[in-house]
Amino acid sequence: MNENTKLGQKPTAKFLLKFTIPTILSYFLMGVFGMVDQIFASRNMGVEAMASVSLVLPFLMSLIAFGSMLAMGGCALVTKKLGKNKHQEARQNFSLLTIVVTVIALAIAGVTWLLRERVLTGLLGANEEILGDALLYMEPLIIAGTVIIVGIFLVQYMIANGKPALAMIATVSGAVVSTILNIIFIIVLEMGVQGLAIATGVGYSLPAVISLVYFAFARKDSLYFVKPKWSIKVIGRAMANGTSEFITMMMIPVTKIVMNNILINMDGIGVMGVASAGIAMGLMNIFAALFIGFSAGMAPIVAFNNGSKRENLRVLYKKGLAMVGVLSIVALLLTTLLASPLVSIFETRLMVGFDFVAGMPIYYDIHAMTTRGLRIISSGFLLMGINIFATQWFTAFNDGLVSGFISLMQTAVFTVTLLLTLPRVMDLNGVWAALPLAEVLTVALSIFFLVKMGRKYHYAKMSV
Repeated sequence: MNENTKLGQKPTAKFLLKFTIPTILSYFLMGVFGMVDQIFASRNMGVEAMASVSLVLPFLMSLIAFGSMLAMGGCALVTKKLGKNKHQEARQNFSLLTIVVTVIALAIAGVTWLLRERVLTGLLGANEEILGDALLYMEPLIIAGTVIIVGIFLVQYMIANGKPALAMIATVSGAVVSTILNIIFIIVLEMGVQGLAIATGVGYSLPAVISLVYFAFARKDSLYFVKPKWSIKVIGRAMANGTSEFITMMMIPVTKIVMNNILINMDGIGVMGVASAGIAMGLMNIFAALFIGFSAGMAPIVAFNNGSKRENLRVLYKKGLAMVGVLSIVALLLTTLLASPLVSIFETRLMVGFDFVAGMPIYYDIHAMTTRGLRIISSGFLLMGINIFATQWFTAFNDGLVSGFISLMQTAVFTVTLLLTLPRVMDLNGVWAALPLAEVLTVALSIFFLVKMGRKYHYAKMSV
């Protein structure tokens, strides 16, 4: 049996878990992977290095967001054609989109390299205190940027091709290699933040290498590289449909950029706040990966059944929402219970000055600040799961307009507006509270569209 036909089998809870658990683990490990640099920086290089890493990470996340845009948007289009048995057309579309994402990624890398100092100071919020370290960390990531984007793109198509376990192996391999290189570059060779960036770039590049080999030589599965057929319509639809995923993924770096710019200029907070937010947001992303991974893993199943077996959609909708609800509760409980010990993994005692009379450095411990921030931010998990499910659900139906609108309202309107206003009246607590309150406002939109579009996409009361 062709691997891809598994997507159309009866959607039992066992089948959904078996198919999505590798994706959940992949996203979870990517979250852990994203924290490795901050752990090494905090324990080996001090607050300036950790703040530099935290400032540059939104750039890395934006690369991941762009890769996800064409991955999710194009994947829904390609998988639906597989469900309609248009296999050759699906392969041509997949091959074309791979070329397109590579060319655009090269252009992004070139422009970013030329404007890297301006990006750091004008957009990411770096000041003179940490600009040097930030540049050292950013430059290797720009060089590796194209391969990182292509890797994110191709791993999603592995899942669509019925190979979620292979996608997980590719991601895990990258995380393991990155961690090993961090130990060598930082502890043994003492290469500083540049060593962190090189290790991260190599680690994120490994999934691309594994994916390229797989799609070039694995000719027994549904998707593999063929001679592409040019189609501006396919490119446009993939980009339009993936816009919501781009906005959703960009919510994290945009939020971090706005948050970092507010914190670094907040009296009595400054670089300490940037370091604290980097830890809190990174840990939040690890647990949010539980339901983000589930929704992303489920999307190819929805797209395939939309092209072939619409009778399965109602079951997928109900079971998908139920599982996201359970995973959201698990994420909330784990974060609440483990917040303090998880923050303790990082070096949170930061030197903020020197007492020349006593001849001793002055330290400030951001552990309590970070733990409180993490607990406040993660209170939005219960609603975040529904919001992410909704955007990926409509993306799977090639409805980029609805999913994009939900994501845009959450990011550009709710989150940014709350971040710019709440700290004026609530100080640091306002920074933390902005994220869960944005989830509260967004969930009303998500529920509205999930209910409204039920008949159109045949997952509510089935039409005949």
